Amino acid sequence: MTLPSGASRTQTFRILSLDGGGIMGAFPASVLATFERSTGKRIVDHFDLITGTSTGGIIAIGLALGASAEEICRFYRNEGLAIFPKRVGFRKYLGRVKNFLRPKYSNEALRATIQKVVGDRPLGQAKTRLVVPSYDVNTGKVYVFKTPHHTGYLNHADLPAVDAALATSAAPTYFPAHTIPGRGTFVDGGLWANCPAMVGLVEALGFLDKAPEQVRLLSISTTSYPYRIGNPDRPRGLIGWAPQLIDTFMFGQAQSSVNMAVCLLRRGQFHRIDYLVPPKTFQMDNVHCVEQLIGMGRQIAELNENMQVVSREFLNGQTVEPFEAGGRP
Repeated sequence: MTLPSGASRTQTFRILSLDGGGIMGAFPASVLATFERSTGKRIVDHFDLITGTSTGGIIAIGLALGASAEEICRFYRNEGLAIFPKRVGFRKYLGRVKNFLRPKYSNEALRATIQKVVGDRPLGQAKTRLVVPSYDVNTGKVYVFKTPHHTGYLNHADLPAVDAALATSAAPTYFPAHTIPGRGTFVDGGLWANCPAMVGLVEALGFLDKAPEQVRLLSISTTSYPYRIGNPDRPRGLIGWAPQLIDTFMFGQAQSSVNMAVCLLRRGQFHRIDYLVPPKTFQMDNVHCVEQLIGMGRQIAELNENMQVVSREFLNGQTVEPFEAGGRP
């Protein structure tokens, strides 16, 4: 990888983008923990901005508030079963019936486990800029939680970080929508930005006045698989489409986000870390795959094609300057 002509390292603006995917967040958490362990450098000290959606938003918030990637890895390993409790026997079948009427899980365990990492601290105490997508169901509009890193971003400064985390991860059918009094009711940002690479890039270029050549963007998935809708000639109604709608939306959005970022940035400025697995290897709430995901994350992070790029362009010892709350970038 070579730097674009005329770009200066002192001007580099580094962005970390983390996809959504429920318990599969163990994969990017492990990737980041391996990078921190191998380089001896902290993520939060080397990225000017972190953006994450859903489980990626939880990771982003935890990192920005000072948690190590290893601590977040333990979050998935130790708390997964509390967040996604397994149903067995009659309760399993009864739960399936109830899921037609209400979310599959309560968010109380998720709240408690997030608070173990971030406590009651507000977004304003983040050590680096945060951009966390969600969706406001009251207004029917996309919504983004941000640290007060700009004069126009002061309204979230005192917002408890746990509220932003619950808002971005309130996946429909899995968790209830999250209401923040006086602010709105929110569901998972994955509805429009499951891969938030473009959210971070737009923030840098459109709101923070960074030039495209300054940006270095590291995007990490929660694994993926070869996706096919199926026989295009097969007639499909509601029943035919329903099982595939969520995957279709998520894969389509992720592909468009990655492709647009590649088009806007020059060669070497964008690096995507993904792991291709067989279809349906993992599920958002299958906690029994956590150790496998952590192992895969460690394995792919250790590949030369990833470790060398991250060591040279991101965790290279050139720490970022803390942003000034309410100040111009």
